[in-house]
Order: sequence, then C-alpha cells, then structure tokens
Amino acid sequence: MHLWRIRSALSSATPALTMLGTLGLAAWLSRSSSPSDGILAFAQADTEMVATVEVGRVASIEVDVGDVVAPGQVLVALDSGAIDAELAVARAEEARLRAMIPAEHARIDQELEASVEQLKLELARELEEQRRARAEGEVLASEVSRVKQLIEDKQASHDALGSLDVQRAGVEAIATEKPRTIQLLRAQIAAAEERRKRLLQQAGPETAKIEADLAVTRREIEQLEAQRAQHTLRAAHGGRVSAVRKRPGDVAVAGDPIVEISSAPGRVIACVPERAALHVEAGDVATIWARGQDGAPLTGRAVTVGPVVGQLPLRCWTDLNVPVWGREVTIALDHPVELLAGQAFDVAFTRGASPPPAPPAPGAPVVAAAQGAPAAAPPAGAADAIRMTVPAALRQRSRFEPSGILPRPTEGRYLLVSDDTGHKDAEDEGVPWLFAMSAAGAVDPEPVPVLGVKELADIESITAGDGGDVYLLSSQGYSAKGKRKKARTALLRLKQDGRGFRVDAEAYLAELLDAAGPAALAELGLPGGTRPLEIEGMAYRDGALYFGLKSPLDAEGNALIWRLGAPRALLEGRRLEGAGLSLWARARVDVELNGAPTPGGISDLCFLPDGSLAIASTPSTADGAAGSLFHVLRPEGGVLSPSLVRRFPGQKPEGISLALSPGKLIVVFDAGAEAPSFLELPWQG
Repeated sequence: MHLWRIRSALSSATPALTMLGTLGLAAWLSRSSSPSDGILAFAQADTEMVATVEVGRVASIEVDVGDVVAPGQVLVALDSGAIDAELAVARAEEARLRAMIPAEHARIDQELEASVEQLKLELARELEEQRRARAEGEVLASEVSRVKQLIEDKQASHDALGSLDVQRAGVEAIATEKPRTIQLLRAQIAAAEERRKRLLQQAGPETAKIEADLAVTRREIEQLEAQRAQHTLRAAHGGRVSAVRKRPGDVAVAGDPIVEISSAPGRVIACVPERAALHVEAGDVATIWARGQDGAPLTGRAVTVGPVVGQLPLRCWTDLNVPVWGREVTIALDHPVELLAGQAFDVAFTRGASPPPAPPAPGAPVVAAAQGAPAAAPPAGAADAIRMTVPAALRQRSRFEPSGILPRPTEGRYLLVSDDTGHKDAEDEGVPWLFAMSAAGAVDPEPVPVLGVKELADIESITAGDGGDVYLLSSQGYSAKGKRKKARTALLRLKQDGRGFRVDAEAYLAELLDAAGPAALAELGLPGGTRPLEIEGMAYRDGALYFGLKSPLDAEGNALIWRLGAPRALLEGRRLEGAGLSLWARARVDVELNGAPTPGGISDLCFLPDGSLAIASTPSTADGAAGSLFHVLRPEGGVLSPSLVRRFPGQKPEGISLALSPGKLIVVFDAGAEAPSFLELPWQG
C-alpha cells in the first residue's frame, strides 16, 4: 500500500522534476559557455638553472634542496686555484712596477738635484769672477788716470799707458760677457728645478714605460678577477632550491646546471578556451578562486594575452587524448600572496577600468617632477620604506648603520658602507668591513672584508670608478669628542680580492687640506679652515670624483660640491698639487625639520644615466631626523637649481644610487640602533 503511494507520488512529480532538471542543465550550460567564467588557471613559477660558463671543478655547494635563497646569494664555488695562482703572480708584478715608479722618481730627482747643485756652483764661480773683473777694472781705471796725469806732467812715457789699456780692455771684455753667462746658468737652474717639480707632481717620459707596463698588468688583473668572479655562482633571483645536480669534486661543463631554483609564483596563467579567446583583453579584472579551498577570492588583472590561438599546456586539457586550443592569459595579482607552484584556480574575467589611485595624505606636498627626474610621490614614511633584514649573527658581530650604497649588477647585490663597524670602545671598533645586501633587502650575515687597512672610521660614501675601482670616503670631520684621527680623513681606492676588497691606493684628504694653506682653503669655500668640514656625498663621472659637503654651507645657505679632476694624482702622489681639486658647484637643498624649513647639507650624490644629478640631503648642522631628495636636470657647475622631488619626514636618507631594478633609484635610511630601511623610487629617464 505504501509502495503504491510512493510510486503514485513520483509519477505525479515527474513533470516537475523534469522541468527543474532541464532548467538546471540550461543554467549550467549557460555558465560553462560564458567567455569569462569558470576558466582553469594555475600558479606558475620560474625555474633558474645555475650553471658555469666554462669547464670547472665544483669546490663547494653552499645550499641544499629546500633552502630559501635571496638574489645575489652564493650558491656554488668552483675551484679557482689556477686563477688564484695567476692573480698572485700578476699582483706581485703590479707591486714590483708600482715600487719602481717612486724608485725611478727618486733616482731622477737625485740626478736633477746633483745637476742643480753643479749649476749653482758654476753660477757662484761666475759671480765671483764677475766681481773680481769689476774690481780689477776699477783698479785699472784708477791706474790709467794716474799714468795719464804722469804723462801730462812729463814724468812717464806713453808706453806705460798702452800696456794698461790692453789689460783694461781684457777686464772689460770679461765683465761684459759674465752677465750673459750668469743669466744662462740661472735659466738652466730654473729649468732643472721646474723639471724636478713636474716629476714630483705627475708622471713624465722618464717613467712612461713603467706606467705602460703597470697599466697592462692592471688590465690583466682585472681580467683575471673577472674570470675568478665567474667561479662564484650566485642566485640571480630569490626562490627555493629545487634540485642540486652536482656534488663537490664533480666536473661541470659550460651550461650544465649545477643548482636549480624555483621562484615563488608571482603570477597566474589562465587557460582561456578557444570559444572565449576573443572575450578577454589586457586590463580585464580577474577574480580567482583556489580549487578545493574556501575563503574570499583573489583579485588581479590580465597583463598579457597570448597573441594567437594555439594549443594550450597539457595541464589545461580535460582529456589527455584531446588537445585543447585557446590563449594563455597572464594575471598579475593585486596583492602579493604566497602561492604553491602549479596550484589550480578557477578564474572569471570582467571588463572594468582600473580603480582610481588613492588620494595623497592630507597635507602631503604635491611636487611636479622635472623632465627626467625621479617620479614625484608623497613623503616617505614607515608605510613605504622597507626594513632591511639584518641577521642576528651580524648584529652580534658589528654595528650596522648604512651611510652609502653601491649596486653590483653582475653580482645581483648591493655593497653598503656603515658609519661605524665593530663594537664601540672595543678592540674590533672600526674593523674594516663592508656589507652586502640582496635586492630584496636581506643583509648577508658575513661582512665583506677590506684588506690593506687596519681601520675604517666614519665611512660616509661609496662609489664605483673605472676598471672595477671602488672608492670609499670618510667624513673628514671631528668626532663627538672633538678628535679627528687619521682614519676619519681617508679617501681609499679598492680593488676586488676574492669575496672582499683590498686597498689599492689611499690619501688623507683633510690632512692635505690643512697643509695647503688658508688661500687654497678659501677657494674651496673653507675660509675658516677644515674644522667644520663634513663630507657625506661622493659620485664619479668621466674620470672625476665629486664630493658633496654636509657642512659648511656658504653665506647664502648653499651646500658645496667639490670636483677632484685627477683622483689618481691625489691617491698615488698623496698631494693636492696636480689633482685638480676645486669648488665646482653650489646648491640649496633645505629640509623640513618639525615642519620648519632647515638648512640642508648633502648626504649623497648620484649622477643618472641621462647626465642629470640626484642629491639627497639631511640637516646640515641641526639635530633631528629629516631629509629630502632633489634633482638637477643639467648639472654644469656654478650655482645649481635643484628641483624638489620628495621629502622624508622623520627619516635620514644617507645613501642613494641606481637600483638593481631597472628604471629605479634606491634610497637607504639610517635609523641608528633600529633596523635600517630602504626605498625604491621609479626613475623616468
């Protein structure tokens, strides 16, 4: 009875169920045929194959499968014994040639000094003979007068007068010729002394061959160092080690992968089927649901759309025997999230304009950037400056207060200098170290050693010259205790030496300035001497170094920029003469401290690829954290007209340089005992 009722109910409900099923199927078909709904997508990661460019034996592998690596991190070291031996020979030859130059100068100087002394002796003899001839002439003139009187008095004959006239003529001839001889000797002495002076100031033909041999040797060293650098393999991008293909001792041939790195997926690839291929465009909004997971969807935008309809990747096929055709669409996420490589998603695309940019914060200055200047932006603060990751192991070994930064594109990292290294009032205070940082802001736990100098003190700037040279400059200023030791006045030229550097040449600028005298200092804008001198900025262009002074300012409140036309002459001769140090430019670079305009001094300089100049500034003498970034479109010396690009309230921009990221500048901020930070700014070059 009950069974019959159930059958009867089902029979009467069949039309209704059929209609509901039909409507549901139609809705599903309608949804599946939509050009922008339910599209398969997956997270895509890039794989970096780390390989050598020439045959080499693997000495060590510094990572293991699963390790997370940062850009620029050392992965593999190849055996460099043969190159190290060649480098040692080349450096010994360089040292020998460098020693020959002052020895040759000393030999020539000794010869010139002896020549000058000999000429001076001859001059003394000629002067003595001139005086004797004059005295004899005076005696003979008196005798002639006496004899003439005797002849007039009929007491002497004319024969006596003739003999005296002959003697007098000989003496007068000598007296007439001596001035010419003396003048010639004096000219020879002056020429010898001038030659000696030129020899001390600059290289001459006497040492030209040695200089040429030295240049060749240095180029050989640079080539060997470049070859040696290729024996250290670094990560070009961050990611996770997915495979290690070699072991220490194995031979790796060119192009043979040693380590493989998979980067964290930063994009999603959508497999848009052929039926919807014409309905998705770059700029469309993408809503992304992770398959098998609950939660809010991700959002992003289509950034690239495949140019043609082609066969989609295998994982986009619903049936492995039936290829699927369509277009690959790359989606950039609006907000970075951690994705798993290969993770599957469903994507729906909708048309829509980009959301309007957020308005500037109330009271933020709106700055119109000059053509070719860094893009203007609101003031930097904790919200947009990125904190550097400083390992605890490094903090235990040294203070780290970045004051300058230098990109090393071939190494995928930055070099940074710090005001202070080691620990205050400890044996390791001032230990000669640089620091390395990845493009993502991860500071290497191992400092970069600088050989050939015992101490680095108050290093404020770092820049790159020609031929792989790296320059470091101390502040030249007095310490808080009112002392200025020699190390605080250093200008150093470095050459790469393994994973570190060695001092190739050095000079102590403030000491040379003090010895130059008041007139020379006044021409450089230091009428009161070097007591207030602080140099924090340095840049290199066309063979010259440019120094940006934090203090003193000139009478109009302008910061000063010096130009050192011949760094080599200063560093190798250790003298200002012939080095071409001059006051090149003045620029007003004020900051805002606690809302009030405050005279600013230069904290760093950076010449940009288009020849323009970026200037970072901080308070010249006032206490407090504040900074600004300026741009000079045509830095031609004289009084510059910098355009304000950005202010940094509450922060101290200590270093600026071109970033590893194309088209960007990087600014580093010193935060004292707190973690330092950095900021990348777009560059409209």
